[in-house]
Amino acid sequence: MRYLLVLLGPLLATPLYAADAAVREGYWGSVDIGFGSLRLQPEVAAARSSTRLYLGLAGGYTLHPQLQLGIEASGWSIRSGKLLDPAKGESLLQLFGVVRYWPTATSNLFIKVAGGGVIHRNNEPGVDNSEGRGYTLGLGYELTRYAATTTHWFLNYSAGRIDDYRPPGGGTQGEDYAAVTTGLTLGF
Repeated sequence: MRYLLVLLGPLLATPLYAADAAVREGYWGSVDIGFGSLRLQPEVAAARSSTRLYLGLAGGYTLHPQLQLGIEASGWSIRSGKLLDPAKGESLLQLFGVVRYWPTATSNLFIKVAGGGVIHRNNEPGVDNSEGRGYTLGLGYELTRYAATTTHWFLNYSAGRIDDYRPPGGGTQGEDYAAVTTGLTLGF
């Protein structure tokens, strides 16, 4: 217990500015939109690289003006689906626990660390969804803060492994992925 207090001491010693409108507190949520350079590297099938649309939803609780914990669902559209053809579409989804840390309570720059499960979803006939693990390391910067909303710029590096990927017409194999993604966040 005393070691926990030593580790948390710097955070707890930071003054709380409850009267300041810019202080992070309570529940939070965000919507990310951007583009990422995504590379998929199966063990046997050909590797694929391209720039893809990125979308993320996150929410959680602010434990301290410098520390937010939450969950995130995010991912990239690899191949667009069609409303009238359910056999089209492919995406890579991340379901992560997320930590965001600001060096000071009034800092605009923050660090993001996230990790958890990954799903490679493919709607082609005979292809199953695949699951694995991944992580994200990122930097963000609060561009604006007005009332209860914020706008952030972010830069994330994501990577992971999918254990049972099966490409169309191929056998089951492992697949690694990596992406560098940038975009904007609307926070509330």
